[in-house]
Amino acid sequence: MSRRAPQLWPIVFSVPLGLLAAVCAHYAVMLPCLYTDALDENPAFRLAFQAEGVHGLTIFLASAAGIGAVVFLIGFFLGLKRRLTIIRRCYLAAYVLGVIYLGIVSKIVWHIVDYKLPVRGIVTSSVTGFFWWYQLLWPVAVVMALFGFLHLQSWRRHIINAFTGATESAPAMGDLVLENLRTHGRDPIYRKSIFSSLGVHVMVIVVLPWLLSLRGCVTPYRVPKGSGTPTGGGNPQGTGIAQQLMQVKIVKTTKKKKHKLLVNPHSSISFNLPGMDDAGTDKNLEQEAQVTYQADTSRVVAGAAGKNGPKGVGGRGTGGGLGAGGGTTGGWPDGMENALVRFIRLEYDGHAWDSGMSAHDRSDINFLQEFHKATGFKVAAQGESHPIGLLRKYPKGFAPPFVFMTGDGGINVSASDMQALREYLLDGGLLFCNCASAQFDRSFRSFIQQVLPGNPLLVIADDDPIFQVPYSFPNGAPPLWHHGGFRALGIKYNGRWVVFYHPGDILDAWATGHAGITDRNLVTESYDLGVNVIYYSFTHYLELTRKYRK
Repeated sequence: MSRRAPQLWPIVFSVPLGLLAAVCAHYAVMLPCLYTDALDENPAFRLAFQAEGVHGLTIFLASAAGIGAVVFLIGFFLGLKRRLTIIRRCYLAAYVLGVIYLGIVSKIVWHIVDYKLPVRGIVTSSVTGFFWWYQLLWPVAVVMALFGFLHLQSWRRHIINAFTGATESAPAMGDLVLENLRTHGRDPIYRKSIFSSLGVHVMVIVVLPWLLSLRGCVTPYRVPKGSGTPTGGGNPQGTGIAQQLMQVKIVKTTKKKKHKLLVNPHSSISFNLPGMDDAGTDKNLEQEAQVTYQADTSRVVAGAAGKNGPKGVGGRGTGGGLGAGGGTTGGWPDGMENALVRFIRLEYDGHAWDSGMSAHDRSDINFLQEFHKATGFKVAAQGESHPIGLLRKYPKGFAPPFVFMTGDGGINVSASDMQALREYLLDGGLLFCNCASAQFDRSFRSFIQQVLPGNPLLVIADDDPIFQVPYSFPNGAPPLWHHGGFRALGIKYNGRWVVFYHPGDILDAWATGHAGITDRNLVTESYDLGVNVIYYSFTHYLELTRKYRK
């Protein structure tokens, strides 16, 4: 062994303690803040956590982490001074702290499962609870295993000699343990059975959950059951949209024919008369020649003063509920009882795919809450996200009627994920996409053409049904930031919009603080547009996939 090797061992055994001290100090400070953020993001946790004393457990864990930080920092400095006994005791303290963390985290997770509290819109079960428990525990388990390995090594003879300067050669306890593990000890059959049992437990507890997490699982999407009307007005006759939503004024003009002048071409008089196409009033005449819609906003969306349905403009309502089927309760006839409206965002390899989902912005949560106020339907407490490929995992007829996508940079998606998205859209789904930058606009236009080749993005006409039910937008989508234009675009397949693309960052309008928008009407219109898109997606998806739910 070289002379420098004994000098390195104190560093090797002490540095992990220094790193652990830094991690413990960080969480000693941050745990109370993380607990508060968790309650803000999941309001349903408050009563259950208060009843079970979770706040006290969090403070206890933070205090234990603070004490651990001090102990491990002392062990780091004394370990550099070759105090091997102190290092071993610090390793034991790491085990104790790990067990405390294991117990508290397990208790909190199973409280969530017992109370069936929703996390990101998913009602927890024993299966989902196990996966959350596993995700929270495996990093700590890895650290504890590392310290266990170092602890065993600290009992080997050459390590002891390196710390103490002794020259003994007799095997120490660590050498004997490792030799027994290598040779299976005095009873090879017993040792082999121990290894077999250990291997099975590792496979079931660690490897199998990891493999299942790679495969992914989804919760079937359920649309609220009931019977409503497109405008929530409780009209059992299903009055036509045009009659309910707007008065139309049509102004037509006709172009006058140009008169030909018979003149002497060799005359010195110039007859350069401007035509109608060159006249300065051409644009005004063209605007008058187009169809102009004058919406009677007081008649848009008869609201639900009762059980379900949009409130309508000015808060006026006549009862009834939003949906389909011609009833007044709100919902869709082939929906599901006690369903939650969920907001699912697609994950992909690109910047800011989760824009707006922070604890501060809460764009998805704010929208869900506004959707609940407008319709009365139950909504998930949190938004969700999952990779594009998981769209294949949903049962037929129970996929999300819409999924959301956003970003402010490039979009890198595999061919397999593009195929999964294409199948989802053609099977009845709708992609609701938001643009947060000019770069994303360019990337999305290229991306969507690869997903649906030969189907161009089209400007959605102002009088399209998606802009009329349940809220009326006489001038199309509300104008927001000019990242990719002000007009909403879409792709149609078999007469149905499968892509709705707002190039002006509607997420900012939904975010807490509304990204500086001072016009409250513009914010309200942005929420209302989202209601329209969801209503459109629910209605068409249920119609197209009814056969799968029979």
